[in-house]
Amino acid sequence: MPHHRRPPRRLLRNLSRTRPLLRLPRRGLCDLGLSDRPRPGLLQVWRRQAIQLSTRRMGVKVAFVAPPVPAVPLSRMQRLYYFYLFASRAFTVFKHLSEQDFRRFWMLEPVHLGLLQLISYLEQHGIECSFFGPISPEGKQVDREAMLLRKILERAEEFDAIGFSSITASYGTAARMASRIRREYPDIPLILGGNHAWVRYGEVLRKSVFDVLVHKEGEETTLELLRTMERNEPLQNIAGISFMQDGKPFKTTDRPRMDRSALPMIGYEHLEDNFSIEERGGEDRLSIPISRVTPLTGCTNDCVWCADFWKPGVTGQNLDRFKEEVAYLMTRRNSRFFYLGTHDFLHHIGRALDIAAQMASLQPEMHWEAQTRVNPRATREHFRILREADCRCLHVGVESANQDLLGIMGKNIRIPEVVRMLEYAREEGIETHTYWLIGSPLETYETARQTIATMSDWMRSGLSSTAEINMLVGYPGTEFYENRRRYDITWVEPDYSNYDGRNRPTFETKHLTSRDLEYLFHRAMDEYCSVMEDTIGTRERVTEKLGHRFPNFDPAFMEAAF
Repeated sequence: MPHHRRPPRRLLRNLSRTRPLLRLPRRGLCDLGLSDRPRPGLLQVWRRQAIQLSTRRMGVKVAFVAPPVPAVPLSRMQRLYYFYLFASRAFTVFKHLSEQDFRRFWMLEPVHLGLLQLISYLEQHGIECSFFGPISPEGKQVDREAMLLRKILERAEEFDAIGFSSITASYGTAARMASRIRREYPDIPLILGGNHAWVRYGEVLRKSVFDVLVHKEGEETTLELLRTMERNEPLQNIAGISFMQDGKPFKTTDRPRMDRSALPMIGYEHLEDNFSIEERGGEDRLSIPISRVTPLTGCTNDCVWCADFWKPGVTGQNLDRFKEEVAYLMTRRNSRFFYLGTHDFLHHIGRALDIAAQMASLQPEMHWEAQTRVNPRATREHFRILREADCRCLHVGVESANQDLLGIMGKNIRIPEVVRMLEYAREEGIETHTYWLIGSPLETYETARQTIATMSDWMRSGLSSTAEINMLVGYPGTEFYENRRRYDITWVEPDYSNYDGRNRPTFETKHLTSRDLEYLFHRAMDEYCSVMEDTIGTRERVTEKLGHRFPNFDPAFMEAAF
């Protein structure tokens, strides 16, 4: 059944025909100060359906949507790789988790920390919000996009605006959903944030129905945007947005980075906003058995393929608030393990030890791990302190075993320093999880084989407990993507839904075709599985050992746990 907004009671007369008027539903009109956008019929619908501003002040209510990344078919080798990737960690850092914890892994899917943080910030300033996220109830295969869109359309009349946040791989999903919402509810403003929106703002504004794009950090910008629309004022003076003006994309000045230590706690209470009791597996609230928390953001490296705008600075949140968040997740969300997704945990060693002390003070004892870059100033004593604070694993980005390629990509690390840090961790009883790339800038067959061999050697020797293998994705907006001649790129994938790092190569170079990259990627996974089979046993033997301690959903979603 199509969904339609109820007819307005009263039409405004004598509306200007030279400038479009964008209104928030239930609140009246907002003058964007723009000339007509080349969108057939849209402005006429807005004018026809405009409702006179109510004399009674009403609060603004906004929906925020986390569109799902399209499901991708996995090869037999990929599925075997994910099996061993999970099993190897189940025998080490996850060995304390129960069968019930593993049965709840599917509940990790809708957790979108960025949107939940934005929601808590806006509600602190009087904006009512509702969260819409994807979910595969109890691991069942469902059309997540269709389910999510249906829920939004059923409640669309409640909202003054609808905002989306997407990465490159989920942008197509967001654009399709927004287009459908626009057809059904043409007077609701549609907003888009996320990396893809601001690095491709001109293309997005021309080809999609989104009205305003929010660039980089969204908290202060979105609040100012909504308040400006509420006051019916032009948007040109809002820093950190883009929109169409005079038929062309218009971008305002960038907004300085905010002090994230002042942010309120993430709005986890909104996870259940739009999930039925059946979708929650019969539970009152979704559990998060493995929680990602971010006491630090940023990275001091300047990798040419990285789409993270936080670099090069590293900032942190308030430690008291961090501890409050961890305690909440333990008591209210059944969290049994924490992944500190900090990118550069050991950048400031003193700060890292303070965070470790906070984790060590938790009762009952809580296991955790952190993502870091190599810091040559870290000593064995520092790793001893981390282990005493119950740090179980460190994730370290190596990417390539070729030192020249590490320099070309801007990684700013040296292989001997990586080896020394991994040795310190191993000697102090901390597991290590290394990251490797196939398709590094200016990669050749020889350098790829060197990386695969080094990964294998480190795993067989125990230097790296587990490893994660990815194909390089040259995201739009990155140095690698935008300077193709410099990196010998001859072709890029036009379909953004394939930019997920699992499905297919997104570029070719003078040295490697897409088939070459796909072969090398599968060769790396095959080597990983070979090492794991020799280390922990055959698939049949591992399955017997683990019993029922397996997640009950597609292994592609398992990455949320790593």
